[in-house]
Amino acid sequence: MKTTGITRRIDELGRIVIPKEIRKNMHLKTGELLEIFLNDDTIMLKKFSLINKKEEFLDYYINLLAKKTHTNIYITSLNEVVFSNDKKFLNTKITNELQNIIRVGNNTNNLTSIKLSNDVILSGDLSIFTLSPNADLVGFMIIQFKENNKDEIFNIINFSRSLIENYLESN
Repeated sequence: MKTTGITRRIDELGRIVIPKEIRKNMHLKTGELLEIFLNDDTIMLKKFSLINKKEEFLDYYINLLAKKTHTNIYITSLNEVVFSNDKKFLNTKITNELQNIIRVGNNTNNLTSIKLSNDVILSGDLSIFTLSPNADLVGFMIIQFKENNKDEIFNIINFSRSLIENYLESN
């Protein structure tokens, strides 16, 4: 755990202010949810991600979908890759460029390359789909087509995106 040397007082309502430098460094936005963890006398805050809470089913589903459609699939939160059939990219922090694409909230087709992280560039036939359960942007799904089968499986991918969003809305 890194120390920042910054201290803050708790106000009469039990609140503390997270310094701007830390919010900026962690890409924390106003209204964003944080998880609170306790460990003996330590309080830890972590960005909350709805996607991370549905791990077992999504991991199984993404691997099955990728196998059946002959694609690579990357599911991200707003900050990192959280599910993929290509396990070497799990927990990879995504680039600001990619974060900006999702924050705009548009699905993007016919890309030939995208910088996933500082040292990883995905190339080939790519599509990006936003994941917005309950109309809240939580991440996105990147599809990397391995074969020339995009048109054949595009409806399956769209259905799967809707299924994942509905699954995230439940519970």
